[in-house]
Amino acid sequence: MSFPDNLKTVYNEGRLLPFIGAGISMSVEWDVAGVTRRGPSWSELVNKAADLLGFTDPDLLRVRGTDLQILEYFKQENGNSMALTNWLVREFQPTGDALRNSSIHKGLCELAKCKIFYTTNFDSFLEESFKLLGRENKAIAKEQDMCKVHNGECEIIKFHGDLLNLDKMVLSEADYEKRLALSTEMDYRFKSDLLNRTVLFLGYSFRDPNVSYLFRTITDQFKNGNGLQEPKAYIVVKNPSKFEKSLFSSRHIEIIPADTEDMTKLISELLEFIKS
Repeated sequence: MSFPDNLKTVYNEGRLLPFIGAGISMSVEWDVAGVTRRGPSWSELVNKAADLLGFTDPDLLRVRGTDLQILEYFKQENGNSMALTNWLVREFQPTGDALRNSSIHKGLCELAKCKIFYTTNFDSFLEESFKLLGRENKAIAKEQDMCKVHNGECEIIKFHGDLLNLDKMVLSEADYEKRLALSTEMDYRFKSDLLNRTVLFLGYSFRDPNVSYLFRTITDQFKNGNGLQEPKAYIVVKNPSKFEKSLFSSRHIEIIPADTEDMTKLISELLEFIKS
């Protein structure tokens, strides 16, 4: 399929800002005792929360509340989200070969003109794969990290915190509501990084709870337009509807439609196109 030429242009100008979601971690596969494992999905995380709460069928719990409300209830019942984060640490430990051989992570690593990467993923797949592939990087999960970047390192902004910074993790309804105020140090950093840059969202779906407030940030930042000549963001969406295309377009976000089941192959081809 064809990709927008503008992506190649903004990349060559050093103005492309990749933003990485759970779908990218899910593309990583490794074996544990003969069983194929993948990186964590959002639904898998919520299902585990329901299981730990004693619900055998998480979909029955979803009838009563949203995913974020389930996670909020889990946090209230347990006093914190430690049991969930411990599960993430235990269950999602890919091998070095799995990370090194991930075509998407390799493609991202080779975007040499991108000096800043954003992710809402809690795992460390992105920074570990970059290190294995020879690209120095610094994970930024809090304001104090921003002054510790050395020459030659790219920055990986952990926009929702990570497993090494549990107090910064955005993992419940209350956490998301707080972020909707767009007033944390990470939000200010994102607004600054948006200036004169174009965002490429990878690994997100239209229903992803991250998407709404990220798009709100972009829309608010550029709502006056001022003769905007290019989209401020692109997103790869599987089989998008007219409804989705219209809503995204109103926010200066252009959809790259994916009409294939092999999203890993398509995104890898997109990354190759961008740097070619």
